[in-house]
Amino acid sequence: MPTELLVRWPRRRRVAGFLLCVAAQVGVVHADTPAPAVQPADQLQIVESVPTGTDYGAAGVARTPAVWQAMIAGAKQRIDIAAFYVADKNGEALKPIMHALAERARAGVRIRILTGPTFGKETAASLAPLARLDHVTVRTLPVDALTGGVLHAKYFVVDGRETFIGSANWDWRAMDQIHEIGTRIRSPRLARTVARVFDFDWRLAADGDLPAARKRAATPPDFTPVTMAAPIRLNDGGTAFVAFSPPALVPDWATPETDALTHLIGSARHDLRIQVMTFSAINEYTPAGYWSSLDSAIRNAAARGVNVHIIVADWALREPMQAYLKSLTVLPNMTVKYSHVPEAARGFIPYARVEHAKYAVADDDTVYVGTGNWTKSYFTASLDVGVFAHDHSAARTLAAIFTHDWHSKYVTTLQPGQHYDPPRTH
Repeated sequence: MPTELLVRWPRRRRVAGFLLCVAAQVGVVHADTPAPAVQPADQLQIVESVPTGTDYGAAGVARTPAVWQAMIAGAKQRIDIAAFYVADKNGEALKPIMHALAERARAGVRIRILTGPTFGKETAASLAPLARLDHVTVRTLPVDALTGGVLHAKYFVVDGRETFIGSANWDWRAMDQIHEIGTRIRSPRLARTVARVFDFDWRLAADGDLPAARKRAATPPDFTPVTMAAPIRLNDGGTAFVAFSPPALVPDWATPETDALTHLIGSARHDLRIQVMTFSAINEYTPAGYWSSLDSAIRNAAARGVNVHIIVADWALREPMQAYLKSLTVLPNMTVKYSHVPEAARGFIPYARVEHAKYAVADDDTVYVGTGNWTKSYFTASLDVGVFAHDHSAARTLAAIFTHDWHSKYVTTLQPGQHYDPPRTH
């Protein structure tokens, strides 16, 4: 296997062996078939949503509303959108984006929107003007009935050439009332990869036949999909790939998100920075129990001497999550803080003013940006997706965002002997 296909992690023989195992499982690399060469000139851009009236926001980082509008305006043939839900409101920052979608539909661009039943009434009302247009099709994927989770992914693909993946929902609040992190990836092969997963779930939304979908999942695509073993080459010399959750709702060749994320954590040598809304090894939903995957990886990193810094939202202060987070703080090399975004000048906004980003930076050279929170159901039952990159440019940007937030007036260090009241959310 060419060394450039091993992303950043192949520093030890055991890591290379792991990658070969992953590649064999997903059907990308075989002993008698060399992995394809990655193609140059693909680009990855970090994007941020900044709550108005706050000190959030890194200089020079693109903002979500502008990026979404630019991507949509540039569509010529097709836009595929996977959205947890849609919440539009007159006079707010999502409205111009919805208008841009309508304009593209009127121009003949085919738009497919895949949502879940969560917040179904609000989604239906928000999509009604768009859904009435020619070239627009909306389907609902009942993930709850299939795996017990939700369609939690937030991504869209434009013309099979570029993709947006990140924490921001299709919600007016996610544009300028919530802190979000996303990625814009200009790569035809990565776009085709994500579109193929979208097609898999789009068809499943039509017939609901999961056993038949699992049979289809074994069929490899007619191109080399982007996986951990076959990443894209970025224009600045880095590499990147996508990974998906849960295994039951994506094709067999796709890289599992849990495996890729635990491997990133396990590869950290000096520093690991994590910013995520909620994080716990205690199952939030049934069945009750303990989920070891990310917890063990992070504790092991701290035990190896890696400096682990974690920022969660104040929404994570509910029990038993608060107790779990405190259990991390007693470990050497581990510090946990929670953020509190101040109320907007316009007054209280339900389900807003929160740290909603989901990303990690290892050693200032490897990054992860995802759509799911760090609890079991988001990786084993709910539909989510993450971008992984060994890329110094992306790592510098995310490290700068994290460092700014870590030292901001909005964060408080979690102390194991102190109780913290969760905030009002709605």
